[in-house]
Amino acid sequence: MSAVAILSCQPNSHPFRERHISLHEPVKIGRSVARARPANNNGIFDCKVLSRNHAMLWYENGTFYLQDTKSSNGTFINNQRLCKGGEESSPREAYSGDHIQFGVDVMENNRRGEKITHGCIIATITLFHPDGREAKNIYTDGNFTNTVTPGFTIQSQELYQLAQYLQEALHREKMLEQKFSTLQQLLNNTQESSEDGWQALIDEDRLLSRLEVLENQLHTYSKNHSEDALRQEVVTLQEEKLQYETTAKESLRRVLQEKLEAVRKLSDLERSLHNTEEECTHLKDMCEKSQEELQQLAEKYQDQLKEVSNIQGQLQDAENSHLEEREKFDKEKTDLMEKIEDLMKEESILSAKMEALQSDNDIAREEIASLKEKLESMKEPNNHEKDLDEKTDDDETEDKNTDEKKLFNSDTSDETSKIIPTSLKDLDPEESENKLKELHYEIEKYKAKMEDSETRLKESGDKVEQLQKDLEIAQLDTRQYVAKISSLEVQLKESHKQADGSNTLIKSLQ
Repeated sequence: MSAVAILSCQPNSHPFRERHISLHEPVKIGRSVARARPANNNGIFDCKVLSRNHAMLWYENGTFYLQDTKSSNGTFINNQRLCKGGEESSPREAYSGDHIQFGVDVMENNRRGEKITHGCIIATITLFHPDGREAKNIYTDGNFTNTVTPGFTIQSQELYQLAQYLQEALHREKMLEQKFSTLQQLLNNTQESSEDGWQALIDEDRLLSRLEVLENQLHTYSKNHSEDALRQEVVTLQEEKLQYETTAKESLRRVLQEKLEAVRKLSDLERSLHNTEEECTHLKDMCEKSQEELQQLAEKYQDQLKEVSNIQGQLQDAENSHLEEREKFDKEKTDLMEKIEDLMKEESILSAKMEALQSDNDIAREEIASLKEKLESMKEPNNHEKDLDEKTDDDETEDKNTDEKKLFNSDTSDETSKIIPTSLKDLDPEESENKLKELHYEIEKYKAKMEDSETRLKESGDKVEQLQKDLEIAQLDTRQYVAKISSLEVQLKESHKQADGSNTLIKSLQ
């Protein structure tokens, strides 16, 4: 399977049918002749402004090429002429979607004096590789441009196209100067030929007047001379007359030919003058358009400079806000570190209190167990042992006193003195159990406080981690801002370069 090129007719083109051309070999683009007639699968067009061998189109190494083969009216790709008239251009790459133009519109006069315009071939080309992929231009599809800011892009293709327009305008101006010089020379030649014609007419008048004088002289001679002499004189006069007539006719014929040639040249000059005037108006329009485009480019450049200044102001504001957030974060971090230290101190104090409460709880349990044993011994129904009971009561009182002493000695803090009673003389088992329950309640309360402090400590740790994460995010933001600043500086340098280039171009155009 070979590559395929499709040429679609544009509204401002000389009419033709859509062409599907297979590029298994180079294809000639040209004018219709007897041997080559237009068809749907070739590049032959029934158009008078094309040359017989106008251009060549071929596919090679994955690329489509178009070349002008010394055409008279030129070949254009996206309004860019490949070469001057009569010269062979270098191969130019073509892409799908390009606007191809073969020749230019030509105006001429017919036999009736009416002006007829012969249109050129203007088509949109669609190119497909042998595998069926469309050969699009990656530089235009991917927006391969010199970007200055996100708000606007200036394409280098437009600047190149503008330079091509200017070069073509200069070339046409030179051609017009040459044509004007040729016209001036032709006008001078015409004036000289007309002067020669008038001189010939004057000479003819002189000859006729002389013939009239000679006839008068002949009439006079006929009166004064003999018949033989008159005949001889008439013969000589007739011979002279014939000579004068032949020379006059020859000069008159030559003058008439020169006059016809001058009239024909004058009509050609008028036609070429009309064409040059049209070209001049077209060049003026193109020059005005190029000046308008340059003005627009200058305005867009000023807008881009304003956008760059706005972005720099926004960047400065962002840096200031980042510094403020960094200061707030440092202050919050110091506050949280102080709170964490306070919570650690509270935790150490609470752990000491918990240890003291645990030791107090163990002592209270031992006392309750001893009290229970003594109550069981007291409940035994033995009347004979009353005295012994009294003794045991005395012993219990002594034990109670000793236990009270132990309790007073075991008090290590203010809060344990509130929980454990100062005297256990008159306590019965129920009261001791109630006291023990209160002690368990206080222990649970302190455990809850410890858990609350631990949760607060965890929350503070989570806050610290969150703040550390926020700090890392802020650092990443600062890095991104620094990268944006560097990219904006690069873009600013590029915009300055483009501004210098546009200024030089404006100066050169001026």
